[in-house]
Amino acid sequence: MNDRLRPELRELAVKIATSYARSNPVSVEALPSIIVMAYQGLEACIAPPPPPPPEPVKRGRRGAKAAPKATGRGRKATSR
Repeated sequence: MNDRLRPELRELAVKIATSYARSNPVSVEALPSIIVMAYQGLEACIAPPPPPPPEPVKRGRRGAKAAPKATGRGRKATSR
């Protein structure tokens, strides 16, 4: 993560927590945890997305036999 953005995130987290505290009854002891939750939420917003899950392995049907390869040997040619 870019370290330049952290002070900006802290400021935004404090603004979010302050706005929340103005609109909701919050004890003084709870304010630091609200700031931390706002900061973590902002960090999650700027984090890179997780890699996509791997493609599932395609399997054939159970019990199905693979068709033999045509090699040109083993069978006699029939004339018509």
